[in-house]
Order: sequence, then structure tokens, then C-alpha cells
Amino acid sequence: MRLRPSGLLSAALGGRSHLGALLLTTLGCASVDGSALPHQARSYIVGVDISGSRTPTELAESKQLLNRLIDNLEVGDRLTLVEMYQGGKLPARQWSDSTRAPRTPGKVGPSELRRLDDFKAIAKMQAQILFDTTRAKEIRNTDIFGTLVRAADYSRPAPNTRRTLLLLSDMINETPDVTMTTRSDIPTDAWIKHLSAAQRIPQLRDVCVVVAGADVSSARGAAIRDFWEKYFAATGARLDPANYRNMIANAAEVSCGG
Repeated sequence: MRLRPSGLLSAALGGRSHLGALLLTTLGCASVDGSALPHQARSYIVGVDISGSRTPTELAESKQLLNRLIDNLEVGDRLTLVEMYQGGKLPARQWSDSTRAPRTPGKVGPSELRRLDDFKAIAKMQAQILFDTTRAKEIRNTDIFGTLVRAADYSRPAPNTRRTLLLLSDMINETPDVTMTTRSDIPTDAWIKHLSAAQRIPQLRDVCVVVAGADVSSARGAAIRDFWEKYFAATGARLDPANYRNMIANAAEVSCGG
């Protein structure tokens, strides 16, 4: 396993579409000619928000979801963890690593499974560090926009890789430029268009975005959700309404489907 801490199927079937699709459905992991199809790796970028606006219950739910996501990782997957705030002069903590893809496509051996177990154990230790609530008093602001810039750097397109950005946050940005404490403070559509025209919006094209921890019941919460839906549309990411939630219990739901 490669440990590189950073701070902290589709198949084209051509004219045989009907027969090929039937065989592919029946065989599952084998192609029409009998060879193994390449495994589609997954890359998860997770933003962790432990700011004072989040309750202990919300933090516990976020930590539990992240641990369950780690449990579901497979050989060849990548996980990146990034703090969603800046504290004093300290940079946000971050960690990124992956397990090697199987040497033989479609075949995972005992040694690869052992490396995967080691990877999961290390990932959970890194998650524990990010959920250190004793650091909450050091928080100076919640910089979601800055987190998205870093997420864009980590989510560069890679061959045969499905990319997902999971934000464990209430999605309330609090920086000198943008503070979402009241509805009137939430940026307008014109603000988004201005940033987009100036090329100041991170590029997250085709990245699946999932939010867990947001307020989805109050008028302010709905206004914040509306803003983020438009902002992520400008980034090129996919944020389905069903993926903007207060709580997610099943890690398998951290996905855009398809």
C-alpha cells in the first residue's frame, strides 16, 4: 500500500448492442469476449466541518457516516479528507491516499485484501484526527469556498474513475467576503455569474456532490440550499436535490446513482 499523506462500466458494444447488453447483464463482471471488464475505481473527497454552528449530534452523525464510507471502500479506491475551515494561521488539515488496483483486473488476492484493511484502519485514524472537537475553539471561519477550490484540485478527471465530493457540513459559509448568517447575506445569482465570468469558480465537472448535515427545514436553510444548487451548477458538478440532506445513515447513498 502506498501511503502519501498530503498534510494530515461502461463498455462500447457497437453494432452488437442488444446481444452485448444482454450478455453483459447476465455475466456481470465479464465482457462479451469473456475477458474481465476493468473495475471502475471510486475517488471520494470528503470535506469535514466541525464548526461551532454544528451540534454534537450532527458531528456524531457525520463521523459515523464517514466511518461507514471507509468500511465500504474497495481495492483501487481513493479517499481524500479535507478540513472545511481555517483556524488562525494554521492551514486546513488534509490527507489523501489510495490502494493499488488489482494486478489482475477483476481478481483481488489475499495480499490486496490485507492492504485494503490496513488502508481502512489508517483512514479511520485520520478521520478521528479531523473530528477532534477540542480544535473547534481554534476555528476562525468556515470557508466552504476555499474547501471547494482544494476539492477541485483533488478531483481532476482520471481514467475509469467515478468522483464523489461528500460535504459533511451545515453549508453555512462564514468568511469576511461571504457570511450566510441571515437570508439577506446569501449571495445572489448575479454574484455567481460575476465569479463565473471572472473564472473564479472551481471546476468540478461531472463530480457527484453529496451534502450531509445541512438545514433543510427553515426558510434560511432553503435559501442556502437554493444558492448551493446554482453555485454547483456553475462548477459543472452534479448536486441532485435528493443528495442535499440533513442526515445520511447509509453510506451506500453517498452517490449520484447510475
